[in-house]
Amino acid sequence: MAVWGRLCLGTGLLFHRLEGALDASSGWGLLGRIGGGVAGALLLDGVVSRQPALVYAVPLVWLFAAWRVSDSSATPPPEAVPPAGDVLAVERMEVARVVPIAEGVGCILHPVREEVTEP
Repeated sequence: MAVWGRLCLGTGLLFHRLEGALDASSGWGLLGRIGGGVAGALLLDGVVSRQPALVYAVPLVWLFAAWRVSDSSATPPPEAVPPAGDVLAVERMEVARVVPIAEGVGCILHPVREEVTEP
């Protein structure tokens, strides 16, 4: 995935999580929204009034958070399925037998199988 694709995916996931955290369907959710917004505004005002250069940290924090969220939300690759038992079967391109289907519209090809005891 390209860099911009990862950042867009991370931003979407961050907004989706924020939407779930700020659900206002109940009275407590509405109170949390209002209180969180006021507290965030007061905190940002206090930090920016003392250190105005920290405004430039906001995009860097967003980039870091979006990158981390997109990386942690990736689906892991499927694990390899180990063979059952200690005998493996190797199929060759040779056909052992052909079995016609009962309706006569096709047939089943059975390949030659060779049993191997070592993986």
